[in-house]
Amino acid sequence: MHETQQSLHATIGVLTFHRPEQIVQTVEMLHQQLSALQAPWSGEVLVVDNDPAGSGRDAVEAMGLDRVRFVVEPTPGIAAARNRALDEAQSSAGRQDGVEGGSDVLLFLDDDGRPGPGWLQLMLDCWLASRPAAVAGFVDTRYPGEVDPWIHAGGFFTRRRWESGRELPAAACGNLLLDLHQLGARRFSTGLGMGGGEDTLLTRQIVAAGGRIVACPEAVVVDLVTTDRMTRQWVLLRSLSHGNTHGVLTLMLAGDRLARPKLLAGGLGRMVAGGGRSLLGRARHDLTHQARGSRAAARGAGMVLAAAGLRYQEYVRDGGWRERLAPIPDDLRPQSAHRKESSR
Repeated sequence: MHETQQSLHATIGVLTFHRPEQIVQTVEMLHQQLSALQAPWSGEVLVVDNDPAGSGRDAVEAMGLDRVRFVVEPTPGIAAARNRALDEAQSSAGRQDGVEGGSDVLLFLDDDGRPGPGWLQLMLDCWLASRPAAVAGFVDTRYPGEVDPWIHAGGFFTRRRWESGRELPAAACGNLLLDLHQLGARRFSTGLGMGGGEDTLLTRQIVAAGGRIVACPEAVVVDLVTTDRMTRQWVLLRSLSHGNTHGVLTLMLAGDRLARPKLLAGGLGRMVAGGGRSLLGRARHDLTHQARGSRAAARGAGMVLAAAGLRYQEYVRDGGWRERLAPIPDDLRPQSAHRKESSR
């Protein structure tokens, strides 16, 4: 009982880039939930703007809300912005309770995410119950208008809702709490920053080190899909990106020399099987087979690119998809290759 009454502090980290209207709505909702926090908790909202010009500053500061901080991270990339949030949360800059040191937990959500009723308290209660290394809430996708039935049939925006308390092997940062004491000096890989997957890698490393990630589906963040993402081209490129990230992480963490040929074979297999399913769907006028076959083929193509030593950089800010292809950086090479070189 005494342990749960000690002062605890939470930082809610929200990343933003050129979305002043969305960040204002998200911050306002988060501030309301902060105000309703129950003991032993206190907290702050930390906005990390990845625009070097700080284009969201005026909108956030004009709100005049206490317990809201705004910082600019000029280094491009999601990983750099997430690391800035970690650095800020682990400092004492945001604590108002007079306790030395940084926050106890950091919660991540995106600037286009909307916290559901009681989201913050539910996440904190889940963590307090057993103090895992991380808590993963549920992200519920919503659409601003009608969606192409092909996209619905393919399940492109569908996320699995795990049962409460289940331990997960990895998690994404769209609705995630990190125990900063257990995290320690770990950081997101900046080499993955322009291609995504840095959250999957970090949480996999947490689990590999013995930490637990607990599912909390009751704590919901609503993901508002923008209209520019509701196209067949966008969702297929996202599937390719996910396949590529999976491939890069597989190679990074592999200790098996056969990892690359296995990845190549798996990717080619997905492309062939997915392409065949899509063609079958067209012949039968079956949207589910068409869309899910195309999704599998695109994911397989991303895996093949990784096996060929290419990284698809989804978050590059200028250029088309060809400009987003680049060789996998040296620091993302398979760990087994590093071990082999270091043993020479």
